[in-house]
Amino acid sequence: MIREAGFIKTTLINYPGKVAAAIFLPGCNLRCPYCHNPELVLNHGEDMEDMESILRYLEKRKELLQGVCISGGEPLVHDDICELAERIKAMGYALKLDTNGTFPDRILSVKPDYIAMDIKTAPEKYSLLLGNSDPSLAEKIIESADIIKKSGIHHEFRTTLAPGIVGADDIKKICDIIKGTELYVLAGYVPGHTLDPDFTQFPYTAEQYDKMAEIVRNAEIPLKMRNN
Repeated sequence: MIREAGFIKTTLINYPGKVAAAIFLPGCNLRCPYCHNPELVLNHGEDMEDMESILRYLEKRKELLQGVCISGGEPLVHDDICELAERIKAMGYALKLDTNGTFPDRILSVKPDYIAMDIKTAPEKYSLLLGNSDPSLAEKIIESADIIKKSGIHHEFRTTLAPGIVGADDIKKICDIIKGTELYVLAGYVPGHTLDPDFTQFPYTAEQYDKMAEIVRNAEIPLKMRNN
C-alpha cells in the first residue's frame, strides 16, 4: 500500500460541512506551473508521515472526526488507492476525493462520498500543463466531469484563475461542460512558491475576476469565490 503522505490531523476547510482530516498523496501526472505543492507533485516532500501511523491516528479519532479528504498531488495515480480508501471507509469515515479528472475510470472505484474535481482550463488547452503528453486528455476531462455529474454523489468543480492558463473564454467552455453541477468554485491565484518559479507574480485584477464570475452566474451555475 502507499507508504507515506502529507497529513493534516484536523481541518474545517478540506471537506465541506465536516470536521475532517486530510491526506495528501505524493505524485501527479500533470505539471501545472502555478501549483503550490511542488514537493508533492515531484514526490520528494520532506514533511511526509508513515501511512500506517496516519491510519492508526484515524482509528483513534473516529469518534471525533467526521470525514477524511484524500488529496494530492493527484491521488488516482496510485494503483492501490482503493485499498487505502477501503481502510478509511471501514472505520466509518465519510470520504472526499480531490482529483484532476485525468483518470475517469478510477473516480468511482474509491467509493467517495464527495468529489472535488479541478478543471484547469478548457480541455483543448491542457497542453499548457507541463509534462502532459496524453493526446486523449481532453476527452478524459470531459468524461470525468460527466461521470461525476451523473454519479448522484455530492460534488464540486474548481478552477484556479491562473493568468495565461485560464481566461474568460475558457470559463465559458468549462461552464458548458459542468452545466448541472452542484457547485463551481473559482479560486484566486496567489503568487508565491510555485512549481515553475518563473510563473507570473501578477494575478488577475478584481475586475477580471468579476467578469469571469459573471459568466458563471449567467450560465446559472451555483458559484463560490475563494481567495486561494
